[in-house]
Amino acid sequence: MNKIVIAPTSLQDTAPLDYIDATIAAGYDGIGLRVHRSPGLPFHPVVGDAALIREMRARLDGFEVFDLYSFYLQPDTNPSTFAPAMELGASFGAKYATVMGADENWPRTVENFAKTCDVAKQFDLICSLEFAVIRPLATLPQTVRLIEEARRHAVICIDPLHLARSGGTPADVRALPAKYFPYAQISDGILDPGEPNPALFGKLGIGTRAMPGEGTLPLREVIAALPPGIPLSVELPHVLGKGQSPHQWAKTTLESVRTFLARP
Repeated sequence: MNKIVIAPTSLQDTAPLDYIDATIAAGYDGIGLRVHRSPGLPFHPVVGDAALIREMRARLDGFEVFDLYSFYLQPDTNPSTFAPAMELGASFGAKYATVMGADENWPRTVENFAKTCDVAKQFDLICSLEFAVIRPLATLPQTVRLIEEARRHAVICIDPLHLARSGGTPADVRALPAKYFPYAQISDGILDPGEPNPALFGKLGIGTRAMPGEGTLPLREVIAALPPGIPLSVELPHVLGKGQSPHQWAKTTLESVRTFLARP
């Protein structure tokens, strides 16, 4: 059975302690933490807040912290500035640091990614690249190329919506070594008219997500193409659960994923 963890984007407006409480109460197997600011997304600072860190540590005692969000490779990125957030996240027990490619300059992206991997390695973290058509690092082949050119140990976090929006297929995932995919995200979604559209990669909006089985993605085929039994990270923004509290939404999303996976 797959472990099911929650991505902080599922409850991105929720303060850290409430987010942790909602996740544990819902019955998730683990949690992703946002410890570094992501452009354009809500952020509740944690680094440097000793009282908050102490309370987070107490509530997370015995609960698996899976990955850290999010480290963006932008034109002005200095990877050394990621160190405090990575060190904190690693102290909570995290395994992966999620990295996004948001720089159109490819040589600089390769250099900064290599440096980011080196920073993460100091804290026994592995960088996990997530590609998305809303950013310059938009496709699965680009992501594999970035890892190869950086010559660092890194993995790939497949988002089924962005895989489909970028023109990727389950067969493309299956063709790659299993080592690239120690975990993946799970959510359904609906492509916009005309997608995939390579001419617009890096310029598109965030897209439309849906509960598993309620969208048009080949979600079962994507999961089947991945290594069996890997952890799955739920990325279903709270905006989909209008009227539900964070606690209710955490429970709703987990039950939806479990029900979907249990169907033959």
